[in-house]
Amino acid sequence: MKKYFFIVNTVAANGASLKVWDKVKKELDLQQVNYRSFFTNSEKHAVELGKQIAAIHEEQIEAIVAVGCDGTISEVINGVCGSSVTIGYIPAGSANDFCRGFHIPTSPKVALRNILMKRKSITKIDVGRFKLGERSKPLYFVNSLGVGFDAEVSKKVNQSKMKRYFNKLKLGPFVYLGAILNQLFNYKPCSMDVEIDGSIHHYKNVWFVTVSNQRFYGGGMRISPQASPFDGLLNVTVVHHFSPFKLLLLLGTVYMGKHTLFKGVDSFKGKEIRILPETKLPLHADGEFIGSSPVSISIEPKKVRLICRSKR
Repeated sequence: MKKYFFIVNTVAANGASLKVWDKVKKELDLQQVNYRSFFTNSEKHAVELGKQIAAIHEEQIEAIVAVGCDGTISEVINGVCGSSVTIGYIPAGSANDFCRGFHIPTSPKVALRNILMKRKSITKIDVGRFKLGERSKPLYFVNSLGVGFDAEVSKKVNQSKMKRYFNKLKLGPFVYLGAILNQLFNYKPCSMDVEIDGSIHHYKNVWFVTVSNQRFYGGGMRISPQASPFDGLLNVTVVHHFSPFKLLLLLGTVYMGKHTLFKGVDSFKGKEIRILPETKLPLHADGEFIGSSPVSISIEPKKVRLICRSKR
């Protein structure tokens, strides 16, 4: 009999994932579901757990289910990419951009119910693939990859000693707001080349470039309103030639997806992208700081089997 394998992030959302897991476990035991659970004990541990479970137990797997935040599902997918296992997700975080972009219920109870259904809605989804250098190992992202200002903000937030304290008080967005305001007047836009399917675009005064697999990032911002994780393409957004005050106004419109109407916001679609700044810039993948530019990115169509509702 096939089993469900749950990977629980023990630190996601300041331990909220453990509270979610307690409820999930009670329901699993009540329904006498055949399952095993594994718990992370360090950063990137979910990658290794996913890889090991997929390699050792592939024929026994009904699904590998990530319990945590967007970073948790991103790590699990990095671990299982290349296998044929089915992935499920039970959210325990607050951003929930993965849920928004892949049509997964934000209610853990409803998400679990969909995962346990005999006739699951399973869809093959696209993922983004990236390399930081010629010799580096390729990695994957499911939501977005960013270069520049937004990556610097992510880096500062993740380094902040106040993040954990504010999150406990459910005031996490204020940490991001503080980092954004700080970087608005400290970050220096620069020149860069953005190559999309062999066509090179030269830019000056670039604040950031975002490569999106789906529409949402940053806790509900519609950074790329036309992006779809089912179309075999990546969407590129370049933000350039803005003053700090105008950029702050722009960021307020991203939640509605209206930023694309501004002059200085360019949008493209493509399968292979290279981002080549004149100086090294920070990078984030799915909201996590990953290193510095340059970076090469490509789409991997229908790479992962995900329990979700396909909406094209």
